[in-house]
This record gives sequence, structure tokens and C-alpha cells, in this order.
Amino acid sequence: MVTEATDPRCADCSGFVDQPLQLESEFPGLNILSSALGSVRADSGWCRLRDLIVVSRHSCDQFQERGEGGG
Repeated sequence: MVTEATDPRCADCSGFVDQPLQLESEFPGLNILSSALGSVRADSGWCRLRDLIVVSRHSCDQFQERGEGGG
């Protein structure tokens, strides 16, 4: 279950991908819609651990500190 949290947050997880160029390389064809730089994405990113698009301020029980899971 994804919940609002203060600590630990998805943004701090090794599975969280929010860099535009990295998102575009992970999702071929994404840039046909424009680019991952779009403001509508805001602070959302892709969770590699759960294969979901999530908001950076959320948290879940699969959190992995950056460096633990290779992220």
C-alpha cells in the first residue's frame, strides 16, 4: 500500500526514477507525447520495485535506501 509519509519517502528510495532522460530511456516512445520534462509530471516518478508511477512524497513497505539496491 502506498501512503503519504514524511520518512522514508519514495524520492529517497533506490527504486525511484524521476530524471527525465532516464525515464525516456526506460520507456521507449515516451517522448512521442512530448518529453518527460513536462510540468504535468510534477514530482512523480517510476517505482522500479513496484512497476508503478508514484508521487515522490509517498512511501511503501518496499523502500530501499539509495545505495542498498543499486540505485
